[in-house]
Amino acid sequence: MQPTRLAVLTMSFMTSISFFDSSPTRARPLDPPSAGRISLALDRLAVVGTVLYVAAHPDDENTRLLAYLANGRGLRTIYLAMTRGDGGQNLVGSDLGPLLGLIRTHELLAARAVDGAEQLFSRAIDFGYSKSSEETLRIWGKDEVLADVVRVMDRVEPDVVMTRFSPEPPNHGHHMASAILARDAFSKAKRRPARLFENKSSWRMKEGEDTSKYLRLDVGGYAPELGESYADLAARSRTNHKSQGFGTATSLGTSVELFEPTLPDQWPEPMPKDTQDPLAGLDLTWARFPKTEAIRAAIATARKAFDARHPEALVPLLVAIDTAIGKLPTTNPYRAQKLAEVEALLVACLGLDLDVRATTPTAIAGEPLALEATAITRLPTSVSVGVTFPDGDTTQAQALTFNTVDKRAHTMTIARDAPSSTPYWLRLPPSGGLFTIPEHWDPNDPVAAPDLQATFDVHVGAFAFTATRPVRYAWTDQVNGERFRAVEILPAVTITPDLRVRMFPNGQTSPVTARIRAHGAARSGVVKLEVPTGWKVAPASQTFALAADGDTSVSFDVTPTGDGKSEIKWVATVAGARFDQAERVIDYLHVPRTTVLSPATIRAVPLAIQLGRKRVAYIPGAGDDIAQALAQVGYQVTTIEAAALADADLTRFDAVIAGIRAYNVHGPELVAAQAKLRQFMEAGGTYLVQYVTSNRQKKLDIAIGPYPLTIEQGRVTDETAAMTVTNPASPLVQAPNKIGPADFVGWVQERGLYFADTWDPKYSTLFSAFDPGEKPLEGSVLSTRVGMGAFVYTGLAFFRQLPEGVAGAYRLFANLLASEVRK
Repeated sequence: MQPTRLAVLTMSFMTSISFFDSSPTRARPLDPPSAGRISLALDRLAVVGTVLYVAAHPDDENTRLLAYLANGRGLRTIYLAMTRGDGGQNLVGSDLGPLLGLIRTHELLAARAVDGAEQLFSRAIDFGYSKSSEETLRIWGKDEVLADVVRVMDRVEPDVVMTRFSPEPPNHGHHMASAILARDAFSKAKRRPARLFENKSSWRMKEGEDTSKYLRLDVGGYAPELGESYADLAARSRTNHKSQGFGTATSLGTSVELFEPTLPDQWPEPMPKDTQDPLAGLDLTWARFPKTEAIRAAIATARKAFDARHPEALVPLLVAIDTAIGKLPTTNPYRAQKLAEVEALLVACLGLDLDVRATTPTAIAGEPLALEATAITRLPTSVSVGVTFPDGDTTQAQALTFNTVDKRAHTMTIARDAPSSTPYWLRLPPSGGLFTIPEHWDPNDPVAAPDLQATFDVHVGAFAFTATRPVRYAWTDQVNGERFRAVEILPAVTITPDLRVRMFPNGQTSPVTARIRAHGAARSGVVKLEVPTGWKVAPASQTFALAADGDTSVSFDVTPTGDGKSEIKWVATVAGARFDQAERVIDYLHVPRTTVLSPATIRAVPLAIQLGRKRVAYIPGAGDDIAQALAQVGYQVTTIEAAALADADLTRFDAVIAGIRAYNVHGPELVAAQAKLRQFMEAGGTYLVQYVTSNRQKKLDIAIGPYPLTIEQGRVTDETAAMTVTNPASPLVQAPNKIGPADFVGWVQERGLYFADTWDPKYSTLFSAFDPGEKPLEGSVLSTRVGMGAFVYTGLAFFRQLPEGVAGAYRLFANLLASEVRK
């Protein structure tokens, strides 16, 4: 398979106590450090063991197991995901590719904030569904991504590694590859982990399979400190995978997880006999290290002395623990982690709230930024706090007065050479199947540290430690209350085209539009386009004047020459400085608002296309950009929400299109409108349904066509796979556009997914296609006459091809909608 599968996607480890973490990388404010959480954290201080859980994507992780290991066993528990989920679908919006990967990264962080585990990644890009580990490792580059996994193992030195998947087919190639990489890294790590297991998946079990041979853990227990079971935590954690539609209910009672030992002959430490616990026999206490008696004694004293009503009484005991751990050699793998845990506990037991806020949500290189740091102790303690602001300016430590806010104002100037904010793995173009990571960034981190953060110097008598906090901007939402976002460093001006790809049908002049935004102060300047030689632009340039934080829309008319893809670049000049960055903002309630900067360019695609009739109604599904894409080439598109379909007048349309997964997210509404849709087809209209999902977990049990058809998981992942026409005389490949092999060149990521599996003889097929080594599939396009009109179901991935400017996909889609299909 070719690297073009990646075309659609080319746009410090976290050591934390999640229940005290105020990092902006978390999706929402975490639960406060209650007495129960402090008690649980004290228990965790006595545990020095690490489990590394390895799988492929966001949502692959077993949240029940992670919640149990982190909270029930007190272990440092880390989920290493090979990818960020860039190649998946999005149930909450139309963002795909890198932007979806960003959303799913933060969904994972939100999940970890609930279940208490940590999150890491490799550099591997999710290039979509793969049917073999060989293909996956070839596209990623096995040696490179293996180095990422080995790097993680060498840094966190896990005692136990667990994989979610087996390397054996059948399974998603990414899943199998994650297991292969974990096994290979296990053997290559500098300090080999004690054990390696596969966490068996119930959905992979054969009916009647004997499970007595597996080790097991009951993870269905209850954490009285939290007032929740591990299943409760797991359900809340998994529900954060909202873009995947993984809202999950909790379960009650026993919940057994099964484990199969992997490579047991290579384990440095044998399993004890007569046990089913995969962790049995491992020393996961401080006793595993020499000269830790003082640490163990100090922790035991603190645990015994803890009074839920007076956590401040723990402060001197926590100081003693910190001092004892600080005497360990810096080579001890748990020294830094446990010091961070103790210091987080100190902040909680001192009743400290530390914060630093800016008066604006953005900072501009070379310009001032007003800040205010606040500190308050809400327990009767003796503590002094100083602040070091992001520019290095320091205020001396001052004693805090009980329950009184200490405020420190400061205005700093952002360095003129300060880089703009954008997720670190999206700053450079990818290389093959891996993200390119700039220097100074940790390639395994989920996100980088905030661009702007302050350090609070906390003094308790002669003892001192530091606590870092991000610079945040706060505002109050009338519905959702107080919200926060990290302050981002942005260019003075951004220019964001309204489209990533502009189609130019039949050589006609078309408008290209962008929104120019001023960040910070008022800005004025000149904007123009840089286009290929011979192309015409009118006007040649335009001036703009923007108020502070204001924006405006600017449009140019562009006339292409030639028929090849080209690039159009937007450039603004302000006070002699050049600005050519676009901003894309991810802003959902469940993930932090984040700006992604990229070059202010669009791809321009001339194409020859005939439309037939043009009036189209579009029913949005789970989120796609098909409607906007069709409007570019001349269709008159009207959006009709599924809930309004029953009352809509469809007689004014030539075709009605159901967006991707529309029957999954709006099934009842579409079923209610079924008679109206059939009447529309009988009167001469075309009803085109794009792919729906159906699998054994979520079987689609409603009718989507006028005659019976079933949808399974058939797909063709090779975007270069030959598309053999099964009915050359069909008008769908004849008119208004003659479809040939050239129309299938340049497709991205896949040919299609969720093909029809069985169908009534009244349906006609159009194409046969297959992945290497598999049988041909003919369910990518089904069509049938209905009265004077037609019904079409297609699993071809138009939702990827049209927004990416694949000319042949436009031409084929036009045929599916054209009046000729009804003859």
